[in-house]
Amino acid sequence: MSRISKTGVITASVLSSVGLLLAPATTLALGARATTASTSAFCTNLPTKASDITAKLNDLTGKVTQAWSQQDQKLTADEAKVDQTVTADRARADAERAADFAKLEAKATTDSEKQAVTTYEATVKDAVSTRRAAYDAARQTFRDGVKSAITARRSTITGQMSTFQSSASSALATAEASCASNATNGATIRQTLVASLKSARQTFESQRQADATVGNQVSQLAATRNTAFQTADQTFKNSMTTARTALKQAFGNKSSTV
Repeated sequence: MSRISKTGVITASVLSSVGLLLAPATTLALGARATTASTSAFCTNLPTKASDITAKLNDLTGKVTQAWSQQDQKLTADEAKVDQTVTADRARADAERAADFAKLEAKATTDSEKQAVTTYEATVKDAVSTRRAAYDAARQTFRDGVKSAITARRSTITGQMSTFQSSASSALATAEASCASNATNGATIRQTLVASLKSARQTFESQRQADATVGNQVSQLAATRNTAFQTADQTFKNSMTTARTALKQAFGNKSSTV
């Protein structure tokens, strides 16, 4: 569970880096040099600075996409590892059970004992099958829930990033249009742009902080899965107790040998 939970917070980690890098990007684009230079200099340099900001945003978007791809690969690898372990454990348990059945069959000498052994083996096999099916269903429900939570989280983040980028692009376009109409008003245009970019960034960060984290959802899903495991285990234990009692009764005085 811990490994899966960790993959659930990768997106939050990447988006934190987005928030941290936006401020330096804005400072780089609209720094102190622009305020002390002539107003026309700001408008002259704005297209280059705007391209720098856009490039940085696109780069961060690419890094988020890459992180998601790596997350998917790790999640698939983790699931495959669990499946391999389950398959190996079940194969080993089946072999041990077959050996126990063979020993039990050798102890049955009367028809009633042989019938009791046959009934016992059928009951055990059915109980094992039932428990395995319950485990598989709980595990699959957990996995589907995790993937659904991740997909929903990514959809939310994609929308937030798209909104932020649109706001930043709009602010830059407005500044460039203002410079085109009045290049001597650089100081005012710059102040308006800085305020717009700051507002867009703050809105973006506020939306991220308000989102439900995948980690909390994964924890809840894991708790539900574990409860299902426990229920399956108890059902199996009850079936085995009943089957064992019936088998011993059939062997009578020889019950201590089975």
